[in-house]
Amino acid sequence: MRDTIKNNKYYEEYLTLNEKRLKRFQHQLETLPPDNALGRQNCVAFIANLYWSRICALYSSGARITEIAEIYPQYIKYLVQSGKPHEGYFDVIDAVSLCVLLKAKECLPDLKIILQQTDMRDKLSDTLLSNLDVTRDVTELDLRCGWFSDFQKCTITDREKFLKTYISKKWYRAHKDASWYNSHKSTANIYVGYWSFDVAAVAKIYNVPDSKDWPYYPYDLVHY
Repeated sequence: MRDTIKNNKYYEEYLTLNEKRLKRFQHQLETLPPDNALGRQNCVAFIANLYWSRICALYSSGARITEIAEIYPQYIKYLVQSGKPHEGYFDVIDAVSLCVLLKAKECLPDLKIILQQTDMRDKLSDTLLSNLDVTRDVTELDLRCGWFSDFQKCTITDREKFLKTYISKKWYRAHKDASWYNSHKSTANIYVGYWSFDVAAVAKIYNVPDSKDWPYYPYDLVHY
């Protein structure tokens, strides 16, 4: 177990239900007529969201990183087909961050399409992608991740302190408008863990000294 809020039984039940729902909606997608564009798009978006929830729940439950790496391309495939990330900008950043953490270069073409579709390319997403694609130009546009601009202003010796402080005291509150915020209190069993994939990807790229004790920090992904 990597999560400290829920137990093994919770995640076993969650992942079992998640798998059943994935199969049901994938079957539904196969049966929808080609001319039902809206229905198919909504179904694809729901499948993408189910895959993302599965990725987070697997990590929280202590699953092997290789198991997560195997289904990540499926998530990206459905995300690019949906054309509408559930949480907007932060979904895109999480998708790109996980690509860096898993070293999933094969997903780069689809990620670039997602950034074009959503018009959410900025300094953080470009910096993350340039780690896997050295030909990527990095824009100076900063959409919603001002913390990254502040991080870049830090000296090398101050980077660890900055990331530790941000993830410990600011990261969770910065996402108070997200649908998953405080989801651990829900009786609907929608909680899949709280993980800062963007901070983790930045720490990995910049080789920032880190610790397994940082809250919300997917340490095992950084060191995969």
